[in-house]
Order: sequence, then structure tokens, then C-alpha cells
Amino acid sequence: MTAVTMLFSEITSISAFFSVYLRLSGLQHSRRNRAQALILIVIIIIGVAIVPVALSVFSSRQRASPLVVEAFWQTDDQQVSTTASGREIHAHVIVKATEEYVGSIVVKVRKDISLWPDSDYQTATFPVHLAAGEQEDLELNFRPDEASNSRLRGYFLELNFKVTGATWVMENSYPPRLRVTS
Repeated sequence: MTAVTMLFSEITSISAFFSVYLRLSGLQHSRRNRAQALILIVIIIIGVAIVPVALSVFSSRQRASPLVVEAFWQTDDQQVSTTASGREIHAHVIVKATEEYVGSIVVKVRKDISLWPDSDYQTATFPVHLAAGEQEDLELNFRPDEASNSRLRGYFLELNFKVTGATWVMENSYPPRLRVTS
């Protein structure tokens, strides 16, 4: 049922109620009372239309996504910006909550493809419960299967905060994006 149909239905039922009320109270023939009843009906209709909108505006508060404090690549316990194809890489993203955040964060390792849409290479979803000020290190392990070349520039990280719908994408430069050698 559309909003217009619902509003028309409300108006019809309110009008019917006041019509019965006026007949039962004997006020049907008085012009002054009809005008007062009409004003009352208009006020009720406006209230029925405005109250839900006002409640939704005041009750919905934009929630903040955690901040990405740092994002980096690691292998053999050392931060790297270049690695060999097939070598295990630990992608780290450290997030910090500015306010309580309870929900999922999707971490994606994506291929940075020249002149073509980028593609997901590895994805993981992390359930997160952070109080304001807390940090968490989200780690995703993967092995690059392709060396950087004229078509594939390298790999980068993207985060999707499921609760807020926000997205964070690693800066478009090398580094911090990962280059891969053969």
C-alpha cells in the first residue's frame, strides 16, 4: 500500500468518525459547529501526516564508522610495500571506534587493474564490538597470484562497515598499495 493510499484511507476513516459524531451529538445543522469540526479534522490529518515523519527524523541519528588508524602489508614480521608472487602476505587494518560500534566489517583485498574495474581477490568478514576509543587489528592473510604488470598495477585494501554503510579505500598510490614481483 502506498503512502498516498494510506493517507487517503486515514482521511476517510477520520471523516467517517466525525460525521457519525456530529449526527449523534445533534450538531449536524449548525454551521459554526461544522466549521469547528472541519478545523479539528484538518488538525488531526496534519498530525497524522507530520508525527511519523518528525519521529523518524528525531529518532534516526547517524552512527559513526570506526576510523582507519593504519593499513599495511606484512611478511616475515616486517612491513612491506613490495613482495614476490605466491608469498604469504598479512594485510593489517587497525580501526579505532569514536563511539560504540557493534557490527561487521568486511575487509577486501582487491586487484588494482588498469583501465578496467578493480576486482575482489580475497574477502573476510569480521564481527566487531568496540567501545568508544578502543582499537582492533583486522588481519587478512593471502598469497598474491599475479605479479604487477601493465594490466595489474598491484593490490589494495577496501573496508565496508556494514552497520553504517560506509566504505574506506586505501590511498591510490604505491605505497601504500602493494606491488608484486614475479
